[in-house]
Amino acid sequence: METLLALVGFSFVSSVTPGPNNLLLWASGAEFGFLATSRHVIGTALGIGAMALVAAAGIAELVAMVPGVELALRLAASAYLIYLAYRIAGAHVFERSAISRPLGLTGAAAFQVVNPKAWIFALGAVTAFRPPGLSPVVGTIAVAATMTLVVIPSAAIWAGAGGAVGGLMNDRRSGRIVSAVMAVLLAVSVVAIWI
Repeated sequence: METLLALVGFSFVSSVTPGPNNLLLWASGAEFGFLATSRHVIGTALGIGAMALVAAAGIAELVAMVPGVELALRLAASAYLIYLAYRIAGAHVFERSAISRPLGLTGAAAFQVVNPKAWIFALGAVTAFRPPGLSPVVGTIAVAATMTLVVIPSAAIWAGAGGAVGGLMNDRRSGRIVSAVMAVLLAVSVVAIWI
């Protein structure tokens, strides 16, 4: 029980703190509303859970050992976030043509592959919080399921906060300010990928 509570705490703190996922969720909530962003929320949670399974299978260590793979993942994540920041900044108030639709279940889950924070989160959870009384397979599944369940409300918080700000988008001047703030935050989040 202690291990489970510690895992829940670790998962919540890791998933609710600012990072690429949460900024994307916030931007999607602001642009499309909470309901339309719900698939993005679920996809993020499923992607994180899948990352725990992948990390437990030893793939995270393999990726870290192969020269250039970690660098390629960081570059891909950085390029994607800078591209989104550019599109948002040049969107002239989040016009629908800037981002045509929110990330879906598959896109949000797939984004975790290039998200270094997701790799660290998953590897940390599996290595530190896998219950010692369970077999490695059952323990890993328990960790992945717990992480997935905890990520859903934390991701929903960010999508909901974006949805709450979305009302500001109706006014052209406020919309420009929100667009600029989101673009800057997304661009700055690239720093977290490199530290």
